[in-house]
Amino acid sequence: MRVISGVFRGKKLLAADESITRPTSDRAKEGLFNILNHHLLLLNKSWPDICFLDVFSGSGGMGIEAFSRGSKKVFLFEKNKEALKCIRQNILNMKDIKVIIGDACLPPVSSECADIIFFDPPYGKGLWQKSLIQFQKNGWIDNQTLVIVETDKLIQEEIPDSFEITRTQSYGRNLFLFLKGK
Repeated sequence: MRVISGVFRGKKLLAADESITRPTSDRAKEGLFNILNHHLLLLNKSWPDICFLDVFSGSGGMGIEAFSRGSKKVFLFEKNKEALKCIRQNILNMKDIKVIIGDACLPPVSSECADIIFFDPPYGKGLWQKSLIQFQKNGWIDNQTLVIVETDKLIQEEIPDSFEITRTQSYGRNLFLFLKGK
């Protein structure tokens, strides 16, 4: 696993054991960031304009990718100790990335909404739905926030009532759900 683009392009990333995390493949990450680049272009924005959250971040790979591309603010949310050790190693020399240690289903209150939030929890446990609702309640999400959820395409997922799917994209068994608040 590595950083695909930007100032840290090619940097190898550590990941905890696969029983703890499930890193997004380079192919899927590259596809997702191509979609995000197009999304930003349509909004007449660029990465330095973006606040990016990587929730259930594991290795921090998605947030680090956004940071490498110039994202002004990046937050990594993780509670697993082994994953946090990897994150700390992966973000050496990236002092502007903020790591929030704790339960992603109980995020802190924010006075600023994120532009893009990526959720990649353990599959099929309903964690992203609970977390998503709490992030919305605690001020991280407004109707302009793009939410992406990575899940297994073989799992039927319920979408919280206050959100709608705007797009889906699959890479192998990985499925990205693109959501907006109603």
